[in-house]
Amino acid sequence: MINIPATEIEGVRVFESFSTSDFRGTFIKIQPSLEFQGGLDAIATSINPRAGTIRGIHFQIAPYAEEKIVTCIQGSVFDVIVDLRPESKTFGKYATFELNATERVQVYLPTGIAHGFQTLQPDTIMQYCLGAIYSAEFAFSIDPFGELKINWPLKEFLISDKDAHGLSFSIAAEKYMKSLES
Repeated sequence: MINIPATEIEGVRVFESFSTSDFRGTFIKIQPSLEFQGGLDAIATSINPRAGTIRGIHFQIAPYAEEKIVTCIQGSVFDVIVDLRPESKTFGKYATFELNATERVQVYLPTGIAHGFQTLQPDTIMQYCLGAIYSAEFAFSIDPFGELKINWPLKEFLISDKDAHGLSFSIAAEKYMKSLES
């Protein structure tokens, strides 16, 4: 598996959010309607008290495959995206990069891109705009320690059993591909 820059994964876009600050604090604006092909169905927030927390690498299959805009609104994360789309030039490649609240960068992920992260600071908060609702039946995780050989920066980590025992990349890609055929 090859680790490439996020901007080289087909369809992924990285952009700065609009923000303004004054004596009251900071206002950050996310505009998913400018990015999403199918509309916005949900907004989710991941609150992570401990540094080292690993979430993902998550994806959903059709009919609940989801576009996402992810941004770190507090703290920082080591972010991971994986291309599961068999028709993509970057199929099977993944990207790792840092997202943090200081830079206020947002990342648009088209359907077929799996996503995960490891918190680099305590009390890190991630914000998601999602193009599909959550469906446990159609939601999966890729093994974050398997064949992708991701070099997670913090060796002391906290992870759910489901995420720690996720699918291999090849099985995940097969599930995604078969869902498109239905």
